[in-house]
Amino acid sequence: MTEQDVYKFYNEKVKIIYSEIEARNNVLPIELLFEIHSAFDHLKRIHVDGESAEEQAGKAYSHLKRGCLDAFKLKLKFFNDDQKRVYGKKADLRIIDNGTFLTDFISERNKIVTCAKEARIMEGQKDVEAAFEKWYCVSTMIDAFEQRFFDSTKIQWAQKQSFFRFSGTFIVGVVTGVLASIIVSFIL
Repeated sequence: MTEQDVYKFYNEKVKIIYSEIEARNNVLPIELLFEIHSAFDHLKRIHVDGESAEEQAGKAYSHLKRGCLDAFKLKLKFFNDDQKRVYGKKADLRIIDNGTFLTDFISERNKIVTCAKEARIMEGQKDVEAAFEKWYCVSTMIDAFEQRFFDSTKIQWAQKQSFFRFSGTFIVGVVTGVLASIIVSFIL
């Protein structure tokens, strides 16, 4: 591992996922900042303390990779919160796209959950490289899911339709109840 490899990894992977997390609330979680700080402290040791470039670059890379793994988990948490908001809206999602929206929504969400579980298992088995690749896959799947299923115009349309369907059903139920009461009172 070279110092150049660390900077390349930072530029091509770390900045991207960290930017996604930061863009959510305009805040970078402290845990991620600690990992960046630790990584650059190791890089400082190369130039200021004269320590082994290969060893310190490897340690810096490990800190950045751990920070990315944390960022991927935060992205999954944000995704779960967002999909619960969409799924939990008072909208009948079954009526979107002739019923395929909800089926596809659940299927794609389950794929993300399965992939995330596999990534966590790999982490638990200390296979950080494979876990990182799996988490990267989860991140890409989340991006595709959000583009496809977080279409607010479709959700708003379903909410309106659900309201009218519920209101119509409610009114029919009330009228039926009143008519039934009238008929029963005449019979008795």
